[in-house]
Amino acid sequence: MDEIRHFSCPNLVSYEARPLQKEASMSLVELRRNSLPQVGTGLSTEPVFRKSSHPAQFLHNNNNACYENEPPPRKASKDDLAVPSERLQPRTCTPQIFHRLLAQSEDMNNLVHSITQEAKSLLNAETCSLFLIDSERKELVAEIFDQSDNLTEVRLPMDKGIVGRVASTGVAMNVKNVARCPFFYRTVDEMTGFHTRNVLCVPIRDNSGAFVGVAELCNKIGKSNFFTRQDEAIARTFAVYAATSISHCLLYRKVQEAQRRSHMAAELLVQGSQLLVSSEEVKHLTEQSILPALSFHPKFDQFYFTPRIIGDSETYVRASQSMFQELGFIQRYNIRRDRLAHFLLRISRGYRDVPYHNWSHAFSVAHFCYLLLRTSSVVNSLSELEQLALLIACLCHDIDHRGTNNTFQIKSRTPLAQLYSSEGSVLERHHYAQTVSILGMDDCNILDQLSKEQYQRVLSHIRDIILATDIAAHLNKVDRIRRMIDNGFNVSKQEDHYLLLCLLMTASDLSDQSKEFHYSKQIAESVYCEFFSQGDLEKQMGEPPVEMMDRDRAFVPQLQIDFLDNVAMPVYQMLSYAVPETVDTYTGIQATRKHWGSLHEVLRERNEPVLGLEFLRDGGLEREVVRRVTGKDPGPLLEDSEPNSSRGRRSAPTSARTTRRS
Repeated sequence: MDEIRHFSCPNLVSYEARPLQKEASMSLVELRRNSLPQVGTGLSTEPVFRKSSHPAQFLHNNNNACYENEPPPRKASKDDLAVPSERLQPRTCTPQIFHRLLAQSEDMNNLVHSITQEAKSLLNAETCSLFLIDSERKELVAEIFDQSDNLTEVRLPMDKGIVGRVASTGVAMNVKNVARCPFFYRTVDEMTGFHTRNVLCVPIRDNSGAFVGVAELCNKIGKSNFFTRQDEAIARTFAVYAATSISHCLLYRKVQEAQRRSHMAAELLVQGSQLLVSSEEVKHLTEQSILPALSFHPKFDQFYFTPRIIGDSETYVRASQSMFQELGFIQRYNIRRDRLAHFLLRISRGYRDVPYHNWSHAFSVAHFCYLLLRTSSVVNSLSELEQLALLIACLCHDIDHRGTNNTFQIKSRTPLAQLYSSEGSVLERHHYAQTVSILGMDDCNILDQLSKEQYQRVLSHIRDIILATDIAAHLNKVDRIRRMIDNGFNVSKQEDHYLLLCLLMTASDLSDQSKEFHYSKQIAESVYCEFFSQGDLEKQMGEPPVEMMDRDRAFVPQLQIDFLDNVAMPVYQMLSYAVPETVDTYTGIQATRKHWGSLHEVLRERNEPVLGLEFLRDGGLEREVVRRVTGKDPGPLLEDSEPNSSRGRRSAPTSARTTRRS
């Protein structure tokens, strides 16, 4: 066999892959449908074969390695001579294997485990990775689990490595010795600590023939120590079996999803009476003049300003109108006043009556975003459509939040979790789905004047931005954001646009942490009130809550310090570099961190029980903390706006409200 062999295989049905667990030396992956096209009335249960423009054979040239569209290869040595197929007991994909896979098709995780175990037995590969196409960023990405605690995925440019070569040519490669392959991309081995010796790399196509990714098998185990012609034949047949079983699994999942969506629709019908917007309300809001933003408060245009204090839910809606107006969106995109009014009213009522993730929070996030969109740094970096998408995403990013986090949704096996858990970011995907649903209503469609291409682009940006509010997703992107900032924002690089949007969204989402200590302390009470309510539910389920959700264990000042140090402060430090106009915000959050540290010290010195939230309402304690940090007497504290009040939260029947305990 040649050192490097190119071959092609029948088109395979492919689905997105995510890692599940580490099994010996092989990474298991979860396969899920990736933009499956609509074909006929459903998925075929028969293996799909398509004619290929390349014969299923190796390209070779007198026993030399053949590089397609490359300079002539070097002269072969003894080590490069073709090696005959293994003299082993024939291994074939029997119908029994297919039946075993079909038996697992009710559950995708079990099915993938079976697929990978069968593949390991048949092909004797040390590892298997599935690189999928990220079409928006023009990259190949494989999520992994390995010895590194920080590395969760590998991303490759479309034209890098053996994987990139197969992706660009559509022709498979069998490489006996990667050290002699000019396409081998050593960076991945350096990142993972893995040592690749040989590779069998196959392009993956969906049932429409569209290219979606590349499967890479590394390091053949056995006497031959390389992948043979027999391995190639087995891989082709087994892939068809796997694709067909996945098709069955997806059909089963579609039925389940339909049932869950029906359940959610019934739930929304119960809530629907509170979400309805009357024509009189729309008319009243439309007939009112849009006020200048500064009319709501003289400090409305300052990053340190706390926008929650300007009024109630209706005031937030009117101020949101003003933000659209002053950013020029109404005129630029011919947004009808009645549709904007209906959209904002509908969004405001889509937020539930929970302690923190409510309409007041959404407005506060949108206000910080509004200020960012007024800076020259952001205006000169983002396109006009990206700016519009960012403001809409901020207003909608937590719509229909239930007051519990993703972990709770998954552990409780809620309909939301069963719909979205395989994709990750359960709540964020639901928030995006709700946003699209509202924008799709004729009387709420503020994007109706956009072209089809512009509309799809805005929705794509909104999706990416809302998904970025998942803190776990943010932490996975921190290194990439830092590199983008260190290298300087490249306006022509789509990846930089994506990362900047994510950073701006996260900074807006966490902006309460950057306000004066008096207000950030009030918001902390709302946050932990919501956390403790979830912890109480988990205890009722027999599940021990994590410390920050447990009212009997949580020491709020320490939890706040940890969050500020590990999440919030790095965000605003990066923001101050990317958007220099926000440097005072970074200074502000540093001051807030000092106040929480001082509060921690005072409470420890008192040696009194400090669990729960009562101490956050102690005005005398706050004065002492401020005095220690500033060296000055704070005088009368700012008039307290009770943090758990209904300000900015739509009213609801008493029976529908979340019980909150301090």
